[in-house]
Amino acid sequence: MKIFLLLFSIFIVFSFANDIKDEKIEKQLYSPLIERYILDELKEIRIDHHRLRSDVEQRISRAEVTQTDRSARYITDTIGNIFYLIAAATSILIFAGWNSLRDIKKKTEDIVEARVEQITQKYNEKLDSLQDTLTEQSKRILENQNKIYNTQFIHSLWMRSNLETNPQSRIDIYDEIIKLNNNDAEVYAYKADAVLEIDEYEWALNLSNKAIEIDDSYGYAYWQRSCANAELGNLGEAISDLELALQKSPNLKDDVENETSFSDIKDTKEFRQILSQIERGATI
Repeated sequence: MKIFLLLFSIFIVFSFANDIKDEKIEKQLYSPLIERYILDELKEIRIDHHRLRSDVEQRISRAEVTQTDRSARYITDTIGNIFYLIAAATSILIFAGWNSLRDIKKKTEDIVEARVEQITQKYNEKLDSLQDTLTEQSKRILENQNKIYNTQFIHSLWMRSNLETNPQSRIDIYDEIIKLNNNDAEVYAYKADAVLEIDEYEWALNLSNKAIEIDDSYGYAYWQRSCANAELGNLGEAISDLELALQKSPNLKDDVENETSFSDIKDTKEFRQILSQIERGATI
């Protein structure tokens, strides 16, 4: 009987060791695939970025060529009209009795100079307006291009954070997202969650307050602040924030009993009342 128990124990140990080994091998094979996927995503984003920039430059060049052609055509037509005007003015002067060629020349020069100055001023105003319009459109296109690139890059960072199991690595990724967009309540709330995992409760409390300051209707931010207050021993604030979190995000009720940060408040009357309301399906 003892020999049988010994053999059975050895069999269990070997089976457990093989399972651990298989799990390590699977993890080592899976990690490079994840890294390769992220690198391919970033490469595709850069290619799209360069392709969009090239397309914008081509469009601006075509617009400038078209406008130059229109301007040249406008000047040609204007000069032709000036010659017609000179001929008409000369005829009028002759019929009016201005027989002096000197007077005709002087009057013609004055008329031509005034007309040319008027046309030149009008053309310069239109050219300045067109240049301002093109400059403004170019700035707008580049701004939209940068927004698209930042949005795609932030999306790839969120994907990386979902794959990370190390809290400090997730915190570093969330910091990169904050550099690109520091007005997102969600990233502060998720960073607070990662900070709680490394037992930095005051830091998590400050991050939760920042998230609530940005969006006071975001229930997950109140949840993280409730966890931080519970860990710091602020039981009343923890209960109050938990109620607000469940009011604003009722889907969080499924995680109440499994949240380890609430271990110090699970025996309180208020917490039991919250659980009772959840079980009855009532609104908190």
